[in-house]
Amino acid sequence: MEVEIRRARHAAYLRLAAAHAGPLGPALLGHPELAPLYPKAYAACKGASGLPCAGVGGEPRVCVVRRLEHLAYSALRGGKRRREQEKAMVEGLLVCMGHLVQEFPPEFTPVLEATRQVLEKDLAYLRQVSQERGQNAPRT
Repeated sequence: MEVEIRRARHAAYLRLAAAHAGPLGPALLGHPELAPLYPKAYAACKGASGLPCAGVGGEPRVCVVRRLEHLAYSALRGGKRRREQEKAMVEGLLVCMGHLVQEFPPEFTPVLEATRQVLEKDLAYLRQVSQERGQNAPRT
């Protein structure tokens, strides 16, 4: 069962990374009309407050995709600490998505919303795993 969950999480994050990786990415989520807008939208970001990129900025086509890919490969591995790290990264990506909704053209809202939904679903899973492991921890 755990292996199936890991593989499903891995696949979901790879799909999200592909959806943000290039001009044809939004077509994977059913929005091929966004291809011409991709270069301008994903070129630069001012950085979201509360994240390391705050004030410095970055390129969403690089940083968002890399973080999603990192989560994809991390999902295949196990461990309590790894899930805690993933939880922190997902929470950061949710802040990032909220910031990008304000910075991107409104046409990208469905893509960002789909990403946010997957992230929130995974965050709920990670919180559940964290609680279960907290309850099952040996008492000293």
